[in-house]
Amino acid sequence: MLNLTQNTKQQLKISSKQIQWLNFLQYSTLELHTKIEEVLTENPLLELEEKTNNEFDDDVLNSSSLSENSNFKDWDEIDEEGSSNYSFTEINAGTSFETLQLRQDTSLLDEVLEQIHHLSISHKQAEICRYIIHSLDEHGFLPYEPEDLADDISFAHNTFVEESEVNDAILLIQQLEPQGLASKNPASYLFFQLKNNFSSLAEKSKVIIARYFQEFANKQFDKIMRELALSEEELQAVLKLILSLNVHPLHAKPLTHSLQEYVVPDYIIIQGMNQLEASLNSSSLPKIKINEPVANNLKQQFSKNASSFIQQKVTQAEWLIQAIEQREKTMQKVIKTILRLQKEYFQSGDIQLLKPMILKDVAHIIDMDIATVSRVTSGKYAQTPFGLIHLKDLFSEATQKEDGNWVSNKSIQQVIKEIVTSENAKVPLSDSQITDILKEKGFPTARRTVAKYREQLGILPAQLRKIL
Repeated sequence: MLNLTQNTKQQLKISSKQIQWLNFLQYSTLELHTKIEEVLTENPLLELEEKTNNEFDDDVLNSSSLSENSNFKDWDEIDEEGSSNYSFTEINAGTSFETLQLRQDTSLLDEVLEQIHHLSISHKQAEICRYIIHSLDEHGFLPYEPEDLADDISFAHNTFVEESEVNDAILLIQQLEPQGLASKNPASYLFFQLKNNFSSLAEKSKVIIARYFQEFANKQFDKIMRELALSEEELQAVLKLILSLNVHPLHAKPLTHSLQEYVVPDYIIIQGMNQLEASLNSSSLPKIKINEPVANNLKQQFSKNASSFIQQKVTQAEWLIQAIEQREKTMQKVIKTILRLQKEYFQSGDIQLLKPMILKDVAHIIDMDIATVSRVTSGKYAQTPFGLIHLKDLFSEATQKEDGNWVSNKSIQQVIKEIVTSENAKVPLSDSQITDILKEKGFPTARRTVAKYREQLGILPAQLRKIL
């Protein structure tokens, strides 16, 4: 017998336009600039708006100028005493603001390859050397076995290459600048740097590198002293020598060229006379509009199918313009709310004054989805009087102190950092000991939570922080 049952379930459906909008919010100012330039190239109906003279103001970042232009006031800018805590003003197009460079990588690959051309070696040897150099990792190590490289080179160049030829090429490359390239790993590179040093201290260092490198890396000094019958003074001398060596051939410089990475702040926050002032940094964004005469002329001159294509481009252009405007309005609402919730932090830059705040808090105040707030803050930076900050880093869960007050987890992380900084490096504190100290300071925190925060801060475990 056939039984029919009826089930009811809730299902959230997001339209393609909503997904497109959320992805658009994800763009940083620099990414949006690139996107606009791409669309300008692809869509003939879009054009740049001409800048008028009054759009340029060299003093727009001046706090007094911001105060005069600040007219974006509403209920959430007023504190309990009725005074304004902060204002919001948009930086006009054309205003210059220094792009902040985060990292610039320099390539050594071409310099190393150039040295090959000046060696008196055969064409085949040069090709083997070039293949090996291209096989190095970002630190200059060669993670492949000579036998495997011989097979790979033979296949790539359709010629037979012996393992001995690869070994000869490796030895040759290791004499280039920087010396030690193509070492197999850090231990072999350290050994390479000591190969011509035959002092008693160097010989002991070679033994430790060759036989106890793992113990050395894990700072198991007691085991090394015991098995090699070394005194603490002898081990300190050995460690001083080893630590004076380079860690890897390229000194952390990557081999391949990489694009310079920059950050353009999405917001500029200034502490004015009596209030915080936030500016949306739209200076680098091109102002675009639809070229109506061109669109109308194209519709009249071409067939119905062509008109349909033109209308599609018009719709695309209209959506982009509206999306940019809506993005700015959404970003304004979010930054105003964050300033209101974190007024004390932005006034001082003291992370201890950072209040617990989650995405839901901001979303509730501005009556928007959590996903919207997440995308508006992720990858977005604010230039403040105390440095560049990632808005996403302002969000943290709350922990209740013993006095009943709630504090941000970021504050606890800062306390952990201070505890580790002031510890005795010869007897570093364990996670359990840090937990006890936090409890004494009024922060009841579980040991596993301390371990998690320590890892997030990039702090090594106690065993690896120990020094003699």
